[in-house]
Amino acid sequence: MRCGIYVRVSTDEQRDNGYSIDSQLRMIKEYCEKNNYYIVDVYNDAGHSGKDLIRPEMQRLLKDIKSHKIEKIVAIKVDRLTRNNYDGFWLLNYCEEHDVKIELILEPYDVSTANVEMIFGMNLVFGQRERKEIGARTKRAMEEMALEKVHPSKAPYGYTRNAETGHLEV
Repeated sequence: MRCGIYVRVSTDEQRDNGYSIDSQLRMIKEYCEKNNYYIVDVYNDAGHSGKDLIRPEMQRLLKDIKSHKIEKIVAIKVDRLTRNNYDGFWLLNYCEEHDVKIELILEPYDVSTANVEMIFGMNLVFGQRERKEIGARTKRAMEEMALEKVHPSKAPYGYTRNAETGHLEV
């Protein structure tokens, strides 16, 4: 079975969930070896959000699916592929059109049945919800930092950081 490994993580997810790129690759390669899958290529969208499918390696993966380079996509969870409900079902249908299976090693189910397709959809919904929650938490944290006059990174051009308060000064 010719497979493509897909890995993706954003910095927040890596820190919060522990699914680093190295961890994903190790788990998936061990899984593929155990199941005698031939790894054709690795598609690594490190640092890209799962909000849509417009990511460099995802686009390359879609081309390789269309050209029949691979027969199976292996990822650890559906939210590595996408955190968008619509895109997830679009990807599932695209794979079915090109006779490519999706295999998720931490969500081990066969999406070819109606009941399991529903579970796949529920996991997509949870992933989409988590993406929106991450965005809301980030926005709240940035607003709080602004109210406290704290800049989250290096002082912007024209400002210095007060060593005692951490506030920016012109």
